[in-house]
Amino acid sequence: MSDLNLLAATRTIEKSMPFVLYRLLICLAVAFAYVFLTAAGAGTAIGLSSLSQNPTAFASAGAVVGFLGCAFLMYKLRATFLHSIKAGNLALLAEQSKGHAIPESKAQIDYAKRLVAQRFPTVSELTELDLSVKETLRRLPEVRLASSLSKLNPRLSEALSSTIGWIFSANHQTILAWLFFTDTGNTWRAARAALAVHFQHFSTLLKTRLYLSLFELSGFAVSFAVLMIPIRNIAGALPVSIGLWQYVFTAAFAWTLKAAFFEPIAQAAMARTVFTLIERGIDPDSERELDQSAPVFSQRSS
Repeated sequence: MSDLNLLAATRTIEKSMPFVLYRLLICLAVAFAYVFLTAAGAGTAIGLSSLSQNPTAFASAGAVVGFLGCAFLMYKLRATFLHSIKAGNLALLAEQSKGHAIPESKAQIDYAKRLVAQRFPTVSELTELDLSVKETLRRLPEVRLASSLSKLNPRLSEALSSTIGWIFSANHQTILAWLFFTDTGNTWRAARAALAVHFQHFSTLLKTRLYLSLFELSGFAVSFAVLMIPIRNIAGALPVSIGLWQYVFTAAFAWTLKAAFFEPIAQAAMARTVFTLIERGIDPDSERELDQSAPVFSQRSS
């Protein structure tokens, strides 16, 4: 992890602060949507059971329905969020990595959106490629760690492989950043090169990803601890007890800070590492191994 520099990554994100604040506002809107729909679900349940002896008995069930309804809505909007928000951050990161100056203030937001639209005119085009990249990264630890995991209990081995794969798949955003960095017209060919580097330097990149995941988790934990104080005070001032929901709402707002600040910093640090490895050269054996594991990239690269 000699190339990993969180301080340099933080400075990079500071230069794109207008877009980061825009991302923060969107994430805050999502957090407030969870709060609003959860409260609306609880209120609706109380209203429907107003004729019963204990109308508030169904409040918790209504709150759960409202929360899950919001979660389903956000799941459906995840592709739009990737194209409109996350990809913009990655495009700005790529521009800075190339040494290009980026606009300031509100113009930066419009500039990022133009970069994304030029590279991926439609949401579906980005989503298709992103899902293929994530699936390839998710399966990679299972292959690379097969000999080590085979010594464990089968169920434990499967669970550990899935967990590591899920963590490692977070590098999909780094690969998307590379697509904005490179001038290759075929995005699938560019993704193939970045994935081949992940095959070639799996151990290094896995260690780096675990370190950055710990960084993001620590940021979430600190945010949760800090936000718990005002949210607990607000909950105590309400006429009714919200119980465990105060922790759920705190987690939602802590996730906002993680997604808006800590995640972009981690992606900037990882991008610097991956870009350096790609520029050092790609082993043909790694490309052949990738083609065997995920032939779609070689097929779409031609």
